[in-house]
Parts: sequence; C-alpha cells; structure tokens
Amino acid sequence: MDKRAFGVVNFVRGKGQTRYAVEPLKTALEATLNVRVTAKREKLFGPKVHSFTFMGETMKVLMTDSGDARLDLGHIDDEVRETLLEHMRQSLDFDGR
Repeated sequence: MDKRAFGVVNFVRGKGQTRYAVEPLKTALEATLNVRVTAKREKLFGPKVHSFTFMGETMKVLMTDSGDARLDLGHIDDEVRETLLEHMRQSLDFDGR
C-alpha cells in the first residue's frame, strides 16, 4: 500500500523560523483564488484553524507539529483539486514557496 500523502501541499517554514507565517500564505490564497480565508477555533481552547471555500469545497490550512503549513487536497473533488493547483502554479504570489 502506498503511504505517500496524496493531494497534500506543504509550505515549508524558512530557515531560522520556528513556524510558518500564516499571513503571507493567507494573502496569497485570497489574491490567487479570490476566496476569503477565515480563522476559527474548532475546539473551545484549541488552536485556530484557517479555512476557505473554493468551488463549493472547504479546505483547511493546517499547521504541523514541525511548524510547517499543510493544505490537504486529498478529500476534495478531482476537478476542483486540479483547478486549484493550476491557479497556484500560475500565480506569482506562490513563487518561491
């Protein structure tokens, strides 16, 4: 069985940073995909989870234990995933990320 993460986009934190800065990623997603990224707590005292809706599918930007940001696209529709990835590939906001 293949153990690789299907449809996962990782945003690796920069050298010397303890965690990935969410604001630049949030700004880039909003500009590229024309969406509104919201931050809310899933549990009463849990960490804030950033999420957005694109073409009717809700996606979450999760922070990993190592401090990187992760966008899991494995559970959404194939057409939506391909459209989102193509927008991100063509966007200048995601160069070098």
